[in-house]
Amino acid sequence: MRAKIMLVLLVLIFMGTTTVSATAPAWLKPGAYVTYAVIVPKDARFGTNSVMIKLDMLNGRSFEALYPYLTRTMERNVSRDENYVTALWPTGTSYLTFEVLSVDNDTAKILVTLKLHDVVVERPDLANASVLVLSEVLTLDLKSGMYVRNGMPVARPSFFVDTSSPPGPGAVLLNVTVPEGGAWVMRIKNLSYSRYRDVEVLTHLRTFHPPFIYLESDVVRFNLHGPDYSFSGGTGFSALYDPSTGLMIASDMFSTPPELVLMGVISSTMEDVNASRALRKLLAEGSNKRWLQGWNLFATNVEFRDENPFERPRSPFVYYFVPLAIIALAVGIRDFWRWVR
Repeated sequence: MRAKIMLVLLVLIFMGTTTVSATAPAWLKPGAYVTYAVIVPKDARFGTNSVMIKLDMLNGRSFEALYPYLTRTMERNVSRDENYVTALWPTGTSYLTFEVLSVDNDTAKILVTLKLHDVVVERPDLANASVLVLSEVLTLDLKSGMYVRNGMPVARPSFFVDTSSPPGPGAVLLNVTVPEGGAWVMRIKNLSYSRYRDVEVLTHLRTFHPPFIYLESDVVRFNLHGPDYSFSGGTGFSALYDPSTGLMIASDMFSTPPELVLMGVISSTMEDVNASRALRKLLAEGSNKRWLQGWNLFATNVEFRDENPFERPRSPFVYYFVPLAIIALAVGIRDFWRWVR
């Protein structure tokens, strides 16, 4: 009998500590999209925003879009497999769009498009692009909730989280090998349900009310070198999410979404200047409204469900704690009676 009870205990403990598989949101269907914007007015200071591109991480389509400007600034032919980091300074408004192209069994194809306006490439006096578009189709494994390449998990989506079981501290957000840079592993440092709990958060699309889910990663430090460049810095990600849909509401200005790293953007600073100006005014007025200063929600066809209350998800162990306690109590009482006899 004791062996049977111990077996039940071990099974319950195992169930309580096993990681729950990811759950795709109901809206993740072909045609679903979400667009974020960084609004930059004409009077903004030059150099506010920057996007650092590693050429040998670009796909063919993105490289072709950038190639004419690179040859002009570098005054020579440039190859896609070249070890080089180039700087882009978008002085106009930028857009980041995630679109679900297809969902097939346990796999989804996600088109990620970065659209930059009025871009200075490397040198302000030589190369200026009125519009520059970088894009890539990523494969999302719906079972693990991770993007995969060659069958290996490389990153988590930035534009949504699984609200029933969001990734906690220590979970991998990015795991990719950067040419000449080695392995970049970015992990979640903080998952908070109390951040911005007393304020309303404004975006270009609508106002959001608490509670929220706030995710923050650690910073991947790097020091890259090549024949014609040297670049060091750090890459991290932090953003705020809507608990009714799991969609990202907005990010902080120094956030680089993992999808962009997979596309070749190794580091970025994207400040929504209009949001920053509005935030300063709100703070001066003592308002309970806030803007985040990075990518802000601009458009989506995903429906929000404000009327549904949100409860912080609990660890799976909670659901097995009561049976464990009852079994442990029963074993204790039995052994006690054996002892007193």
